Amino acid sequence: MVRMVKMLRISRMARLLRGIPELLILLKGIKAASRSVVIFFALWLIITYIYALAFRMIGDNDDSEYFGSMGVSMNTLLLMGILPEHATLVNSVTAEHLVFWPLMVSFVALASVTLMNMLVGVLVEVVSAIAKTEKEGITVLALATDLRSALTHMGVNIEVPLPREEVEKIITDPDCALVIEQAGADVLTLADMLPQIFEDNHDAGLKFEDLVETILNMRGSNPAKVKDVKGQLRAIKNAIKETEVAVRQAIGEDLHDLRTELYEMRMSRLENESCIDDD
Repeated sequence: MVRMVKMLRISRMARLLRGIPELLILLKGIKAASRSVVIFFALWLIITYIYALAFRMIGDNDDSEYFGSMGVSMNTLLLMGILPEHATLVNSVTAEHLVFWPLMVSFVALASVTLMNMLVGVLVEVVSAIAKTEKEGITVLALATDLRSALTHMGVNIEVPLPREEVEKIITDPDCALVIEQAGADVLTLADMLPQIFEDNHDAGLKFEDLVETILNMRGSNPAKVKDVKGQLRAIKNAIKETEVAVRQAIGEDLHDLRTELYEMRMSRLENESCIDDD
């Protein structure tokens, strides 16, 4: 019966962790950081011991309220110096029973120091993620607005897909090029990647939204992704194919010229021999 109750409690805890994944993340974070936290507390204790010894040797007064002994000195430095907000509570609880001191100090170290610092770290991470998202949204909105204004000034209809020739004209336009550069993309790189961009679209053209997304993806600050590597490999393959075709064409033309020259040389030689025979 007791084992069934324990298993029921464990299943409830498992359901709670599945229902609140953030709690599981925090527990895993505490587990992952446990070694570093223990080392930090050990260093904390060593520093407290060294300074308590220094104060004890300088004071050398057994009747001192704060540095009467090594234990009192370390307690003073720990509570009054490091945890002054909890000093009164710890001293009051310890006055009732001496065992309460390690329990209360460990509780303060875990709940106040460790978890509060983790909370600060989580809040900083959340705020950073929100700020990054908002900044990205502002960048996208500014690019779309400026590019739409520049295309309207050029007389381009952005309601229909843009063919490759139109996109090339847009890229070479000074106002549009300035907008693209301000977004962090390189105009020359974008122009070089147009064959790969239109490879999947064929003759369908590029929508305005896809053009904005393409420009954003061409920013130099973007981290490289698997999609980018695949695109680069595809570009290399296309370049190799084009080079292969050009080399074959050049070799074919050279061989044709060589055959023509050899044929002319042979015909000339035959004519010379026939002239000699007639003489």
